[in-house]
Amino acid sequence: MSAHEFTNTRDRPRLDRDSGRLVGTRCTECGAVSWPGRAVCYRCGQATMAISEFANRGRILSYTTVWVARPGLAPPYTLGQIQLDDDGPLVFGHIRELGDGTRVPVPVRMVVADTDDAVPPFWFEPA
Repeated sequence: MSAHEFTNTRDRPRLDRDSGRLVGTRCTECGAVSWPGRAVCYRCGQATMAISEFANRGRILSYTTVWVARPGLAPPYTLGQIQLDDDGPLVFGHIRELGDGTRVPVPVRMVVADTDDAVPPFWFEPA
């Protein structure tokens, strides 16, 4: 649980740069987690969501290499699904330093960029 506060969906913090953790929500009724945060639980439908900081470690479940340029991202770059530790959510993010032919699952740690305007603002690397 965190001291983060928000008034609507757009105001919800997604990344706490100081702690190096993603910020989302956890349902106080059923325990479901969401990132980015939600006002209503996707699992039980209750509006009992509490702000939660998630682990900055996890494991890659799947990944792919992208060969199409995006603003701020020159190809090739790697994207993947990461299951965060400690009952954290499944997130989709950038992965760096992953060798060719890597077999999943792969333990990873989250790295936060040095500047607020970096693209991407965080990524995952093998732990």
